[in-house]
Amino acid sequence: MPAYFEAAMPVPVRQLRTLEFKYKDNRSVSNTATLLGVFGNLPKYFHILRQLDAIVRETKPDVIINFFEPMAAFYAITRRTRPPVVAIGHQFMFQHPDYFHAPQLWKQLFSMKLYTRILGARATKLALSFYPAPKLPDKNLLVGPPILRKQLFALASNPHGNFVLVYLLNHGYADQIREWSAKNPQTKLHCFYDKPAVPAEFQHSPSLTFHRLDGEKFLQMMAECRHVVCTAGFESVSEAAWLGKPLFLVPVENHVEQAVNALDAQQFGLGLAETNFNLDRLAELPERLPVEKFRHWVNCAPEKLFAAIESAVNSAR
Repeated sequence: MPAYFEAAMPVPVRQLRTLEFKYKDNRSVSNTATLLGVFGNLPKYFHILRQLDAIVRETKPDVIINFFEPMAAFYAITRRTRPPVVAIGHQFMFQHPDYFHAPQLWKQLFSMKLYTRILGARATKLALSFYPAPKLPDKNLLVGPPILRKQLFALASNPHGNFVLVYLLNHGYADQIREWSAKNPQTKLHCFYDKPAVPAEFQHSPSLTFHRLDGEKFLQMMAECRHVVCTAGFESVSEAAWLGKPLFLVPVENHVEQAVNALDAQQFGLGLAETNFNLDRLAELPERLPVEKFRHWVNCAPEKLFAAIESAVNSAR
């Protein structure tokens, strides 16, 4: 669990197991292995649902807020009597007609849309988006901006950064970063990755340094860098956009959500979408993104969140 999340909670935090993706070669999502893992753990998942039910009965919440978490969604679907649920996630934009259309990914999108329908069933949905879009009352869906950690707003963005910041969701991509850096030693790279049992900081070469995942350190370096290279996760893209950092986006292989994120961000003018870490195209990025309109949208987050909570409560009456 990220330290900033636990520190922000004024109550004890309990952790329960949930469904997870399985990866091939620490790079691409393996649909077969993921499904086999889910079916193999079904008895454990039923036990977790009972645990979740016990926690709700004990704490008696007025509202359940679910950040696109499947176990909480299955709980909401399978319990006749329970508190109203607000389901939050940028993935719910897949149900919105204003979202980026990618006809070439129609098979993957069909599965993703079905999955978002399941995770948003019997809930008020708050779809997080890089840009405003109308609410859809018939789908019980509202649209809001990214909900970002408070530490971001205290940072001063350096407009003259002298290095490129890289975030790898899976360390299997590190070889591509090493290869490019060896051919382009004039570009200074700092790369954060998830490789286990590595030092907190390792200087591979004078121009390439690897860092173990560290949310606070990464955010500080994002404020200081020139460009951000990442695997198209919604929060990372949103944080970079707030700081005015142009993005080079390489979605995780076979990960349709990230593929559409990257294309959506590119269309919105946040950076470039690519299929590999050939960073030659960094030269095409501007020095800085305009931030005023995006920051104004992000500042609407509390208002949109409260509107979703009120809508959920009113629907349950």
